[in-house]
Amino acid sequence: IVSHPTLKHNYRTCFPNHNRGSACFEILGFDIMLDRKLKPWLLEVNHSPSFHTDSPLDKDIKEGFLADTVRMLNCSYLERKRCIEEDRRRVKERLFAKSGTRQQQHQESLETDKAYSLVLEQFEANNCGGYRCVYPCINEAKYKPFFQQSGSLFTETVASKARQECARLQREAILAKQNEGRARGKPAD
Repeated sequence: IVSHPTLKHNYRTCFPNHNRGSACFEILGFDIMLDRKLKPWLLEVNHSPSFHTDSPLDKDIKEGFLADTVRMLNCSYLERKRCIEEDRRRVKERLFAKSGTRQQQHQESLETDKAYSLVLEQFEANNCGGYRCVYPCINEAKYKPFFQQSGSLFTETVASKARQECARLQREAILAKQNEGRARGKPAD
């Protein structure tokens, strides 16, 4: 939950129009300590964990982990081709203003995304290897508000501030030109 806003922001920055499936992934390393009652305590989360192997057991664990990760990615040429075609279709619709109102497009998008999510969940359940699904879980409603609120952290990015500043400068330049034209007695452009 803590890393979700950062990961979501980075993903949306790199893939602003990609809302189906995953265009990239990140492996996080969790450092956990067990107490004498074998209760796990999270020490830290690393965004670039080491894959160096110090022992045969370490090698077996990391090789299995990477194999399961690649299997879960479900990379295929057809998936890539479908994503490219979907992007092209969206561009054409936007250019030629097809398929109804924005509200209708949004509703259709939500329905297809929901159907795709169900297919993806089924695939993950059947191909999880050594992974175990921890979210969504039985008490998903308890955690869902945390994920819904997480988008607000990056609402004001450097790029958005730069766009606002550029727009402000353009408005000032237009006003200055209009004022200069009025002072000369010419109508403003």
